[in-house]
Amino acid sequence: MKMINKIIIVVGFATATIACEKAPLRTTETILPTDKAFVRIALLSPNTPNVMIKADDVKINGNTTPGYGGIFPATFTFPDYAAVPPNSTLKLSLANAGTQNDSVVLFNTKLNVETGKFYALTLADTGINRTAFLTEDQFLPQQDSFLCVRLINAVVGSTLNFLRIDSTNATDVVRDTLAKNIPYKGTSGFISVRTFTTRPFIRIRVISATDGKIIGAPQIPPQTLAAGSRRSITYYAAGLINGTSTYIPTVFSAVTNQ
Repeated sequence: MKMINKIIIVVGFATATIACEKAPLRTTETILPTDKAFVRIALLSPNTPNVMIKADDVKINGNTTPGYGGIFPATFTFPDYAAVPPNSTLKLSLANAGTQNDSVVLFNTKLNVETGKFYALTLADTGINRTAFLTEDQFLPQQDSFLCVRLINAVVGSTLNFLRIDSTNATDVVRDTLAKNIPYKGTSGFISVRTFTTRPFIRIRVISATDGKIIGAPQIPPQTLAAGSRRSITYYAAGLINGTSTYIPTVFSAVTNQ
């Protein structure tokens, strides 16, 4: 399985520091595959164990990936994508001990993806059934002193607002609603956010559009991003509205896409 690395950064469940210059597309192959689509997978289904990920029965992840909070490819300091055949079948399964053979198949879905395009695939959960949805990564032009951010909503039954709130110790404070009323399985799309050296601590916050409750903790991109490095970043909201403390709605750290 070829892994595609579109260099930049990802903050997965840790924050990485990176240079401010936009890096070129990088692959493990000399030539980018022309017969594949490129997918980044976010497994955000509460109560789902660590799983094997297969495309057309070919295992593509290393060992296993957490079913709740797992990102594949998992190189969080780079925006990696997995190259998969268009219209392939994605399968999540538990392995027979010591093998790559399926013991229990937990989930199957058809990847309706097009050759040469980049996608985010999100596994979510209704509390009863797992579900998956695709979001095409349609990037905005990269600009100096701008950051592109988006929110993907994987919290069933929720409608979310996406905000930027700069820290109060910045010289010039910015408070701005980036997108409103993002539904379950919806996305804000990428939004350009201006960055300034006088605002070194950009904070992203997600709030319920129905009752105003804050979802998770404020998310802080790496400080180097706040200085204006050209990046496109996805935030994911996941969990269950009436979930236990383990699965209450939260915002996972950012995944860099470009």
